Amino acid sequence: MLNRHETREKIVFTLYQHLLLKKDIDVCYKDNFEEENDFAEKITYNLIDNKPSYIKEISSYLDKWSFDRLNLVDQAILLEAVSELKLGLNDKNVVIDEAINLTKTYCDEDSYRYINGVLDNICRNSQ
Repeated sequence: MLNRHETREKIVFTLYQHLLLKKDIDVCYKDNFEEENDFAEKITYNLIDNKPSYIKEISSYLDKWSFDRLNLVDQAILLEAVSELKLGLNDKNVVIDEAINLTKTYCDEDSYRYINGVLDNICRNSQ
């Protein structure tokens, strides 16, 4: 059984695969999660239902930048975090910290700063 961090990491891999290969996200999910995982299912399927609105919301906080110009891993991390925030599955600080940790592991050195800023703005304006 995966812990929450490992699950988030796999969700990001799933989203990255979906974005890179233009492959159906449901197929990517089934490729990456062999056993049932309620936490991952909630986040991923919420994202499937709300992806355009989440991208629009993320884009509104990207100063002089657009979502499609972000690298695909950054996009995947932001989408996973926003889906989890919208579902209210964890404390906002936990979700943001996890996104920052994933960004520091898999993205450019300074990417965590704008990821943090975008997610912080989303949290502040969702209250």
